[in-house]
Amino acid sequence: MKVSRFLRDSKGATAVVTAIFLVVAVGSMSVAIDLGHLFLVKCELQAAADAGAIAGARGLLGIPAGAKGPVAISPDCSRALTHSQNLVAANKSDGGFLTQLPAADVAFGWYDSDAKSFVFGGCSDPKKVTAVKVVARKDSSANSSMPLFFGEFLGKKEIGVKAEAIATSDYPGLAPEGVGTFPIAVDRDKVPPNNLPFKVHLNPTPGDDGCWHAYKNPSSGTSDTRGYIDGSLPSPELRVGDQINVKEGVADAALQEVSRQLEARTRQGKTYDILVPIIPANSSHANWQPVEGFATMRITNVQSQGSDKYVAGQIIPNMVAPGVEPGGPNCGTRAGVPKMGG
Repeated sequence: MKVSRFLRDSKGATAVVTAIFLVVAVGSMSVAIDLGHLFLVKCELQAAADAGAIAGARGLLGIPAGAKGPVAISPDCSRALTHSQNLVAANKSDGGFLTQLPAADVAFGWYDSDAKSFVFGGCSDPKKVTAVKVVARKDSSANSSMPLFFGEFLGKKEIGVKAEAIATSDYPGLAPEGVGTFPIAVDRDKVPPNNLPFKVHLNPTPGDDGCWHAYKNPSSGTSDTRGYIDGSLPSPELRVGDQINVKEGVADAALQEVSRQLEARTRQGKTYDILVPIIPANSSHANWQPVEGFATMRITNVQSQGSDKYVAGQIIPNMVAPGVEPGGPNCGTRAGVPKMGG
């Protein structure tokens, strides 16, 4: 009697434990499946946000197709918004295209590299915009919330998911090989806002404003300098912080090539705009000097005859250098290749 009652009680207890275990198991399985699904959707949204931010930063600058050398910047936030929306719409998440990127989810401002954060600035002055922030989402406001397969057991049928990305196209920090960095260096005090006309005297002259340089090569000669000017030699890679070999001297063949290049552009009604490394103001124009940034110099005159030979021009603000990457200080020229912030 006692034995049969014990068996009956044990079976009842086992059934209760089994039922509890099944509930816990189903709940755990539902959480695991939904978490995996959530992770996948989050990754897809992050890829879309990254693409949208880069596209927006490129669209903001509006570099003409095939441009070589610095070009005038024509920032346009409406164009940047359209580029971001088109790129995000080309991405899928949770099996469907992200057809909605509200304008409110594309913000303009600048990127604080020290704090590693985006600073909203709006677009009242597009020339001050150096960063684009994009939020890609699946929620009640855009692209529909992500359904939960088993979340209903926990009383939740869907969940909102979003990802954000920042792309910055601020000021040049790296000029890769072949982008056309010119073999003339200019003193830092000639960059904006002090962008007054100046002369790079090529005879040792008091008050000089720049000089030739041989990149990071300790023994480059005049023939190499001429090759960098006419484009027959690809310009070596330079980045902010590099030490470059600066030097005085006329280098007649190189100077005459600069004169020919200026004359050819003048006949075509074009300006002669070059990307130059910036070195410390009032530095010795000999031996090695650090690159402090990059700027656009517009050559306006070349004197290749007489006792005072020089290249005259000025630093031009609001330019963009195709192929050049961000990471340096503001010397008036923007980098043409955006990078991700954060």
